[in-house]
Amino acid sequence: MLDAGLVKKTAGEIGFDLVGITAARPMWELAELLEERQARGLVPAFVSGNVAARLDPGLLLPGAKSVVMTAINYYNPLTEQAAALGLSRSTFGTDYHLVLGAMLEELGQRLQRMDPGLRYYQFVDTGPLLERELARRAGLGWFGKNASLITPEYGSWVFLGGLLVNRELEEDRPLQKDCAHCTACLKACPSGALEEPYLVNPHRCLSYLTQKKGFLTGAEREQLGGRVYGCDACQAACPVNQKTAQATKHRDFRPDWPEDLSLAQLALMDNRTFRRLFGQSALAWRGKTNLKRNAVLALGRRQDEDVIPVLAQALRDPAPVVRAHAAWALSRMAQPGVKALLTETLARERDPRVAAELQAALRQVK
Repeated sequence: MLDAGLVKKTAGEIGFDLVGITAARPMWELAELLEERQARGLVPAFVSGNVAARLDPGLLLPGAKSVVMTAINYYNPLTEQAAALGLSRSTFGTDYHLVLGAMLEELGQRLQRMDPGLRYYQFVDTGPLLERELARRAGLGWFGKNASLITPEYGSWVFLGGLLVNRELEEDRPLQKDCAHCTACLKACPSGALEEPYLVNPHRCLSYLTQKKGFLTGAEREQLGGRVYGCDACQAACPVNQKTAQATKHRDFRPDWPEDLSLAQLALMDNRTFRRLFGQSALAWRGKTNLKRNAVLALGRRQDEDVIPVLAQALRDPAPVVRAHAAWALSRMAQPGVKALLTETLARERDPRVAAELQAALRQVK
């Protein structure tokens, strides 16, 4: 039979940076909190609305008795290229869902070879379970006031994954730590999404907005501030993160884009280019259109005549969302020729939503 020490040793051999264990008991004491936040509209659209599924590990693995929680450090210093492209550190390298999923699957199979009666279920953050709460219970860290899990070793620069097993393993104790009087992350949030300690309003969170599909409001476009995917503001402000930050040993999470990759290329990329650049990246899951939309908004912030030809091409993009946001980006330009470009585009535009954006842009251009 397995014991906790053997499980942790095996996980360490596979490459996990942190491992902890907690019981697979339902977390019903959190049901009221989840229901209250759901009623207030504070649950992102891509998070399961099934409260029971978020709280009961046994619904994913009948007979589950323990949860093996793992963490991997993904921190890399922010490169000039990533900053220029508006990409957060979580986008670097290969999609962590793929990396952690493969590692957890290997862990499950190795444990199963040691204990043939073992059944397991692995999950990364696309599953319904409250993985940060499970990681806290497994002793990996404590909650920061930005609702991230902060580990003593790596701060909150970690990806989490878990393995449910039908074996009772010795539990780790939760850490008796908190952020005390520190409010650095609350003050650093550019959009005020951290409305109170431990509560993120996803509809104001800039990381969420970069992933939100469709047409953004004018206020949301302004708030993005050049971000194309993700936001590290609250994490970068955290004193624990500043003290513990160390470059990841995992090559999968190092930036591997072409050295000449630019915002203009992001704004104009076709399906083949998107798959080549980001097919195995965490950026891929929200699709090409989101990245192109956010890239044209970032270009518009430059108010540089060199980006006008790029935005002019974006006005012909097959996706109405990209065309509409390109019109808005051009409305920020004071250069000669912008008004004529928008007028010409409006004459051929057949999508009523894009036409409305072009008309609004023309009203803004002098």
